[in-house]
Amino acid sequence: MMNRERQRGFSLIELLMAATVFTFVAAGVSGLFVAALNLQRRAVSIQRIEENALFVLESIAREVRVSIVTSGDTDCMPPDLASRELAIEHPVNGSILYRYETLGGIGRITRNGEALTTEDVNVTAFAFCVSGAGPDDMQTRVTIPLTLESTDGRQDTHAATSLQTTVVSRDLSVDLTQ
Repeated sequence: MMNRERQRGFSLIELLMAATVFTFVAAGVSGLFVAALNLQRRAVSIQRIEENALFVLESIAREVRVSIVTSGDTDCMPPDLASRELAIEHPVNGSILYRYETLGGIGRITRNGEALTTEDVNVTAFAFCVSGAGPDDMQTRVTIPLTLESTDGRQDTHAATSLQTTVVSRDLSVDLTQ
């Protein structure tokens, strides 16, 4: 009978220890959840930036390949001398002007005044390095360095990416046999 009376429930110390252990486990699990959520946000931010960068470069490259570049040669060394705009004559779409613009501290790339980049990314570096557009009878090459970063303002999800491509115009009016 005496044994039964002792086993009626938990003592106060046992209850406090169980609550303390539960609190530590819950805090650890919630910390892991917040860290995983921040990693997911960062991954989405990086994916968004890369999609924007690839879209911009592919859009420009697709039209430059079949167009006549009407912008002159630019000296890209040092990089701040590179041109911030590119004018081309497309066989179907006519005159096209690509331009790097900064509006309120946010960089945008436009095509005939329409933005190619979305509002959730900022273009921090962009230029057109054109070579071979002069009277040297060489194919025109356009090198495009591009750096984008996220604009969400959160430090833990801030991401940036830099890409560069070189596009050769397929202007067949140039006689390369000479």
